[in-house]
Amino acid sequence: MSPTVTAIIVVVIGVVLLGIIWAVTSIMRSAPSAVSSASRPARVARDQLRPIVTDFHVRGDIAEIYYAVPLPEDEVDDHLRDLLCHDASLVLHEKKAHGLPIEQVTKATVFGHRGEEAVEIGVIELEAPGEIPEIAAPELIPHASVAGFDPLAHLGEKEFEFQPGVADRKPEEGLPPFLDEIVVAKSVEARLRATGVDPANVSLQDLSMSLLKTAGYEIELERAGFSTVESGSAEVYRARKAGVDVLVIIVPHADGEHPELLERMVNTFTIQVAQTNPQRALLITDKYGPYLAYEKERADPRCRFITRERLQAFVDGFAVQ
Repeated sequence: MSPTVTAIIVVVIGVVLLGIIWAVTSIMRSAPSAVSSASRPARVARDQLRPIVTDFHVRGDIAEIYYAVPLPEDEVDDHLRDLLCHDASLVLHEKKAHGLPIEQVTKATVFGHRGEEAVEIGVIELEAPGEIPEIAAPELIPHASVAGFDPLAHLGEKEFEFQPGVADRKPEEGLPPFLDEIVVAKSVEARLRATGVDPANVSLQDLSMSLLKTAGYEIELERAGFSTVESGSAEVYRARKAGVDVLVIIVPHADGEHPELLERMVNTFTIQVAQTNPQRALLITDKYGPYLAYEKERADPRCRFITRERLQAFVDGFAVQ
C-alpha cells in the first residue's frame, strides 16, 4: 500500500472518530439528569454534625430509621423528637437519590435506643407514596457554621465565685459529681443525645468535647492521660474552627484529690499556652478555681479557666436558638 493511500485512510479514521465523540457529547449534554430534582437530597455542609444512623429498613410501605441516640428514661423531649424526624426526612432523600426503591413508602418510623432496646420516638407521614418533602438539613446548633459564632464568648465576663473553706477541705471528703450541680437545657440535651451522648451519664471529657463539636469545632487529641507531680491527670486537645486554634486541657477531679485546682496545674497550663501560642486556651475542670487562675486570666486574656464555678455558664453558652 502506497504512503498516500495510508495517509488517506488515517485521515478518514480520524474524521470518523471525531464525529462519534461529537455525537456522544451532544447526547450527554442534552440528556436529562438520571436523578430528578425532586429526589435530590437537601444540601448538607461537609462538616455539619448529624445524628448517626445505625440501620435502615423498608418493610412494605414503611421505612424504619434507627439512630445511635441514647434516650432519657422518661418521656422523649420535643426538641429531640423534632431534630431526629427532621434528619430522618433527609435520610429518605439520600436513600432515594442512591437508587433505593422507596416509591411505595408512605411513612417512616424513627427509633432511638434505651440500653440495647430500640425505642420508637416519632413517625413521618408522606403526603403520597415516595414523595418526600423538601427540607434543609437540621443543625445540631443553629448558627454553628456562621463565622464568629462563639458560644464561649460570655465566659470572659464571669468571675469566680469563691467557695469558703475549700482550701481547708480534706481530699477524703470528696466532691459531689459535677452533673449533680449543673442543669442542661432541653435544647442542649437534645443535641447531645443526637450525637450519641447521654448527658445524665457522661464524663467531663466527653461532655466538653461533644459540646465543642456541636458548635462546629474539629477536635484532635494531642496528649492523653498525662499527669504532673501533685497536680492530677489531664488530657490535651486542639480544637479548630474557621481558622481559630484553641488549646483545650481537661483536668477531671478524682477521688482522694484536693477539691481545688492546684496552683502547679495553673502554672503548667499557662506555660504550655506560652510555648504553643494558640489563639485561645481553655482549661476545663470540675475542681474549684484558685485565685491564681483569675490573676493568670488578667495577665493573658487568651487563657480561660472553666472551673466548677463556671461549668454551668460553660454549658449554658451552647443553649442558643
